[in-house]
Amino acid sequence: MSSRPTHLQPGGQNRCTVLDSLESTLNSEPDSTMSSLEEPCCSSPLSSLSDFDELPRPSSSSPTEESVPEGWFRSKLRKAGSAWSNWRSSDSNQVKADPHSSTWKNKISSTWNSIKYSEKWMHFANDDYSSDGFKRIVLLGLSYCPEDSDCDCGMDFIDFYRDYYTRIWITYRTGMPAFSGTQITSDCGWGCMIRTTQMALAQALVVNRMTRRWRYYGRKQSQRNGMGHHDPFYDAQIEVLKLFEDCPSAPLGIHRLVEISSADDPSKNAVGRWYAPSEVTSLMKRALRQSASPLTSDLSLMLAVDGRVIVGDAERESRAWAKRLLLFVPLRLGTSSVNPVYHDHIRHMLSLESCLGILGGKPDHSLYFIGYYGRNVIYLDPHVAHEYIPMSSWDEPSTTIDGATEGHEKRRKHPLSSYHCRSLSKMPMKEMDPSCVVGFMFRRKEELDETFRILNLHQVVDVDLGPGEGSKRTRDPLFTVQYQETTDFDYVGKASEEERRQALEHGFELL
Repeated sequence: MSSRPTHLQPGGQNRCTVLDSLESTLNSEPDSTMSSLEEPCCSSPLSSLSDFDELPRPSSSSPTEESVPEGWFRSKLRKAGSAWSNWRSSDSNQVKADPHSSTWKNKISSTWNSIKYSEKWMHFANDDYSSDGFKRIVLLGLSYCPEDSDCDCGMDFIDFYRDYYTRIWITYRTGMPAFSGTQITSDCGWGCMIRTTQMALAQALVVNRMTRRWRYYGRKQSQRNGMGHHDPFYDAQIEVLKLFEDCPSAPLGIHRLVEISSADDPSKNAVGRWYAPSEVTSLMKRALRQSASPLTSDLSLMLAVDGRVIVGDAERESRAWAKRLLLFVPLRLGTSSVNPVYHDHIRHMLSLESCLGILGGKPDHSLYFIGYYGRNVIYLDPHVAHEYIPMSSWDEPSTTIDGATEGHEKRRKHPLSSYHCRSLSKMPMKEMDPSCVVGFMFRRKEELDETFRILNLHQVVDVDLGPGEGSKRTRDPLFTVQYQETTDFDYVGKASEEERRQALEHGFELL
């Protein structure tokens, strides 16, 4: 590309006087020995910038090379967050609370969450995508050229940014209807894993209804193109978002998931606690089954267990492939950190169009991984607090208030803008939490077969064709795909010396 897009920076010239003491973002490391994944991407029609006017431009500034000391501001922010979390947790255990007390506590909570989880913090994320020897950026199976790259593949950095911006971004919300039996009106600080799982389900719904090539250009741009609310894809996007609305009636919303969790174990507090990836996926499976929405009628969800994907179970879950199958596989990529041997495995999975992304993050900090660039994974971060606005009121005339000056009215942003992220974010693979869940979507068995054939060729998974049919083993598999069911006795078997050696080499113990 001949020039980089310009990104409007928040806060004006003096924004750094308060924020200079923040920790610098992690820098990506050049990978001098990348595998065959780093191949030129396929050609497609080159997009123009004329239809990209409304979409905000990505930042072209690189993070600093040296880390910045934590500083007074970040220290105070963390201590205040810890104190508020302890207060909120003790308050969340009370089923009934004084209404006057809860009102001012909710106001304080909303104000604090607006500061701690402000979208402006995201402008310090690592958003440098210049071509440092890497040939492509990959986002959920599609490849793009880096900034200032001399490759001529037809899919440039602007196309990548448009694709990133199109993904549904579901974050913390404040001012929601209170969770049943509580006065709690926000999921800030504890609902990130639920939000990450919702984003993966939203991705599946978007692809199922609008295809992987659909792009969101923004409401104003759509209206200039003569589409607006008459665009079927615009309406379809709204219908998808309604499934995840933060109210008790939404079939896949956080209220519904918490309700299911509470019904399973009434003695266990379902509000205000952190959820594990496989736990939320299991809750989402039940919510999907109970949903009466036409958007979910042709979807089924399967959660693999014990590191095995049994094809027979997939066929039963999908009603002999009458429904799309959403397959989620819990993974362990190491003991305390991600083993480098799995870095290529992560790249290979995210390079498949059938992949729905990876539900993971850092310890107690869930993120939705949707792509990679070199040794970094690209993600959407749910740790941003947005005000809940009922979707039934979205089309009402907006009024001015925030930031308005005399004679110059400032209109409130349309709530839909809070479901599309403007700030690019990535982090080193080595800093991922080793516990995660990878998702796939298959429309028919042939797609499942092809996906696992490719992953097997790239040494990512083992494929077991059953007794008498043989198997295709790999050196460091993430999980096993079984085409014929076997008894637990047959599967467990006795570990070979080679398997024990590999387990010890990578820090595992065979039981």
